Amino acid sequence: MGTTVQRAPTGRRPGRVLARLLAPLLLLGVAAAVAFIISSPPGFLRNGGLGTPPPSAAHRRLPPYWTVRPGDSFAVIAARTGLSMDQLQAYNPSVDSLALTPGERLNLWQHPPQPHKPRPTPPGPMFWTVQPGQSFGSIAAATGISIVTLEQLNPKLKPASVQPGNRVRLRR
Repeated sequence: MGTTVQRAPTGRRPGRVLARLLAPLLLLGVAAAVAFIISSPPGFLRNGGLGTPPPSAAHRRLPPYWTVRPGDSFAVIAARTGLSMDQLQAYNPSVDSLALTPGERLNLWQHPPQPHKPRPTPPGPMFWTVQPGQSFGSIAAATGISIVTLEQLNPKLKPASVQPGNRVRLRR
């Protein structure tokens, strides 16, 4: 009475066979790509690969000035910025290229942007001395400053109890 168990016929699935054949080829391709990247010169892929020169100074955004450091020369600065020595001399006609001093600023553009000028202080007095009959409202009307701004600038003064001789701050 022995019962025998029959297994269902198993057919090989074509996808599994293909995967077993292609897996080693895919692994070899990945290994070759990694080896290529490692052995390529620095910046090779960043500069676009073969035949593409690195970006020149004309395509790169340079700062407006170069501050000379000890040991700097026109040749060193030109190499670091990508400009030619002739361009540096043209941008800095009053500079002696053989006598650079540390801390000196050299233009790197034909017309570099001007340094930002500090904002001038507003005209008029900083304080207002209260005269008899004046209030925050009349001071605000005379100076063109809103009452709210006067209250913010003078937190210790009460608008209703301003006395002659008090000093009211008009600006910071």
